[in-house]
Amino acid sequence: MMKKTLLSGIILLFLGCNLVIAQEENQNSKVSVDYSVDFVSRYVWRGLLYGSNPNIQPTISLTAGGLTLGSWASFGTSQEYSEIDLFATYTIGNLSFTLYDYYNEYEWKLDSVDYFNWDKNTTGHLLEGTLAWAGTESFPLSVTLASFFYGYDTDNNGDQNYSTYLELGYPVKIGDYNFDLFVGGTLNEGFYHHEPNVVNVGFKTTKEIEITEKFKLPVSATFVVNPAKEDVFFVVGITL
Repeated sequence: MMKKTLLSGIILLFLGCNLVIAQEENQNSKVSVDYSVDFVSRYVWRGLLYGSNPNIQPTISLTAGGLTLGSWASFGTSQEYSEIDLFATYTIGNLSFTLYDYYNEYEWKLDSVDYFNWDKNTTGHLLEGTLAWAGTESFPLSVTLASFFYGYDTDNNGDQNYSTYLELGYPVKIGDYNFDLFVGGTLNEGFYHHEPNVVNVGFKTTKEIEITEKFKLPVSATFVVNPAKEDVFFVVGITL
C-alpha cells in the first residue's frame, strides 16, 4: 500500500509540475532546455566515492519561470554501476527548494533491479528534500541543507535515518582562476558517517581550453578531503 501511495504521489507531483510549466509558459511564453555531458575521472559526491573509474554524467533540464525539471545520471565505464536521478527545483530569488529522486543500481542489487520497487528495505530509490541559498553579490556565501526522507537510508532495524547534510560554499579568485571552496558535514548518524562529522572539504576550479576560435572546452579540477573517513580525492572532468 505504501509503495502504491508513494508512487502515486510522485506521479501527481510531476503532473502538477507539468501544469505549472504550462502556466509559466503562458505567462512568459518561453521555456528553455539545457543539456550537457560531463566526463569525470572518478565519481565523488559529498565526500563519498561512488566510482573509482571514469564516469559519464549527462544532464538534461527544462526550465519555465522559477521551475526546473530534469534528470542527471552517472554511468561507470568499467564497472557495473549506474545511477539515474530525477529532480524538480523551484527558485525564488536566491532561494531554491529541490526534490530529488536518486536511483542507484549497486552491484549487490543488479540481480534484482526493479525501478518501480518502493519497498524501503529493497528499493534502489532515495528521496531527498534540499533547501539552498545562493548568496548575494556582496556576500556570495552559499548554504545547502539536504535531508533524505524515504528510501534505502535505513538503520539495522529498518527505520529511516533521515540523514542530513549541510554544506557552505564560497567563491574566491586567485590570479586568473576562480575557485569554489566548500565544506560539508553530516548532522546525524546515518548515510554519510556513523556519527555527526565533517565529510566533504575542498575546492573546485574550471579552465576553458581553446580548441578552435569558436570552441572552448571547459576542464575542471576538484580536490576533496573526507576528514571523517580519512580519505582524499582528486577529480578531473570535462564538459560538453
